[in-house]
Amino acid sequence: MEVFKSFISFMAYASLGFSLTAAYLKLNKLWKRKHIEEVTNSVSITGNVLDIIPLTVFSLNFLLVAQWQGFIDSVIWIVTGAILVVIGSGTWVERNRRKGFWTRIKAALTLERSEVGNLAMTFLRPSGAEIVLEIFARFAYIDRVLAKSERELIQSFADTWRLEIKWDDYDALALEDQAVSFVKTRDTVVRYLRTAPPIEQAAQLIDVLDELVKVDEDIADQEKLILDEVRGLLQGYISDTGFDGGFNVIIAPQNHDQEAAIVNILPGAERLEVAGGSGFLVGSFFSKQYANVVCEQYRALGFLTIDLQVEQSADQAAGE
Repeated sequence: MEVFKSFISFMAYASLGFSLTAAYLKLNKLWKRKHIEEVTNSVSITGNVLDIIPLTVFSLNFLLVAQWQGFIDSVIWIVTGAILVVIGSGTWVERNRRKGFWTRIKAALTLERSEVGNLAMTFLRPSGAEIVLEIFARFAYIDRVLAKSERELIQSFADTWRLEIKWDDYDALALEDQAVSFVKTRDTVVRYLRTAPPIEQAAQLIDVLDELVKVDEDIADQEKLILDEVRGLLQGYISDTGFDGGFNVIIAPQNHDQEAAIVNILPGAERLEVAGGSGFLVGSFFSKQYANVVCEQYRALGFLTIDLQVEQSADQAAGE
């Protein structure tokens, strides 16, 4: 066992040569081009800083426990990341020579932020693009305020897909009743999923919606509520478990007139036996808060409405 430990220790030190070589090769490709603005713009300062932070913590931990191989490896990549940050700031670009370091960093971060949606737009193919734009617009208006950053992000998708987006038509969304807006937004996502988009696209849509609600740096309660429900809906599609969540909303008619009205409002609604009687299933939702919104919508019409958490089967419980 001691011989094996000694061998592993020797290989760990030897592996530092691979790390040093890899770092050199990565920097070497950029170093001779560090004066080219397009090259410096391709370096993510934020990404490298996010690498440096955990590496610094790891290096300190390795230092405290005298784990020298890990400490040296972390230092190699911290230095590499720091050099990449300096290159990414445009230090050697001719037109930046007279600018201070922090001015260059600020300009680079501003450019990086403006390009944050590019990767998502490349991934998200325009299958059902018109419906996707409607989903984006409904999300942006869910708090009844369309922020400039939200509009710009949605417009960038429309421009990429060569689609015209008629903002005047969407402005009416700000006037919708809040509960109606929640229901219609979810229904639009269901309509999109009925087109059977690729699984990868549905997964990427979750990431884009996350970005959309964060882009104005203020996540409203309405945005969080609809995002939680739609995320569950999309994940159900991705995992092929369906559109039904864990919270059933049920209308319990109190007389024959109400029963007739429910049948008219919800044609084909499933009738369920519930404690103390029966009711009509409005739908199954992933978020309890969203289910409560749907309940309130029908209560406002004078119906006795309840939401019930669906009991898990033994198989479902075992899977968690």
